[in-house]
Amino acid sequence: MKKKWFAACAVVALIVSLTGPTLAHENTEGKPGEKTERSLAVDPQATVTLCVASGTLTVRGWDKSEIRVRSLDAAQIDFRRIDKTKDPAKPAARVDVMVLDKRSATPPRLDCQALASVEMEVPAGATVQVQTRDGDITISGVAGAYAGSQNGDIFIERATKLVEAGSVGGSIILKDSSGRVNLSSAGGGVEAINVRPGGPEDTFEVGTVTGDIQLERVSNPKVTAKTVNGALMMSGPLAKSGSYGLTNMTGNIILAMPADSSFQLNAKVSEKHDIISEFPLKYLSEPAPPAPAKTKPQPPAPKTPAPKGGGPVVAPIVVEKPAMTMPYVLRRVTAVCGSGDATISIASFGGAVRLKKI
Repeated sequence: MKKKWFAACAVVALIVSLTGPTLAHENTEGKPGEKTERSLAVDPQATVTLCVASGTLTVRGWDKSEIRVRSLDAAQIDFRRIDKTKDPAKPAARVDVMVLDKRSATPPRLDCQALASVEMEVPAGATVQVQTRDGDITISGVAGAYAGSQNGDIFIERATKLVEAGSVGGSIILKDSSGRVNLSSAGGGVEAINVRPGGPEDTFEVGTVTGDIQLERVSNPKVTAKTVNGALMMSGPLAKSGSYGLTNMTGNIILAMPADSSFQLNAKVSEKHDIISEFPLKYLSEPAPPAPAKTKPQPPAPKTPAPKGGGPVVAPIVVEKPAMTMPYVLRRVTAVCGSGDATISIASFGGAVRLKKI
């Protein structure tokens, strides 16, 4: 399981194959202590890629139909157009930004080799694909963001269509964004604040290996969160008819929701830990197993007894460990709060589950 999730946390592949001629534009060569800067007219919804071996990357959306790239560390900045348009006079729809740093004399290639920090402005409707091995990434005010860093933190805000970000040794923070989201970190935490769907199919997925997951006001209709070794916390209103899948191998799961929340809880919890709820829960019986084919009908299975107290339970309550004659590792709990509009599926193998009112 750990290997599977670790593989899922690998940095997203962001580099596309480079084809087509390099565009000739005026380039401001950087002298010692001066910035190298270059700009290019592009389509308002262009896709722009940028990759360096090491360095901090900062990308901002603006209201111009052009990209502007600047760096104190670069000796040369080139653009390579990778869209296959029949009219080269049209603004570029796909552009790869190539950076040559001042430490290299005659590098064999310009992409992904530079040791340089880079700042870039792109159209607000653009999609950016950026990657650095050692360095932080900051992206704000774009339509789509793909970001990967091996040993750095990633901060993204005000993306409007989609976000995919992965870090091996750093944390990820996403704020004030909308659309489809996929976040993963092997050695750091993930935090998402005020994230909403752009359409009914926009899912939200997050996974960590050794970091905490903290979600606040995430309103996508389907949320999946998994961690191997960390706490998992989610707070805010539930999406109407939303589906939530939360898995934690070793830590606690904490859900903080408005007092009028309506949901069905399907939980698998270690027999050594409790479900603690501040919500009134009505526990449901497990259905009787179907009768074997071509045999006499079997009597219905006895109803699974509700936890101590039974029926609707007034908060706060603790789902206590039922009496067992066999050493089961997990126990299952199915319960409803209100009319059960949303579905919350929880698997907690090494920690408690807490449902709190806010």
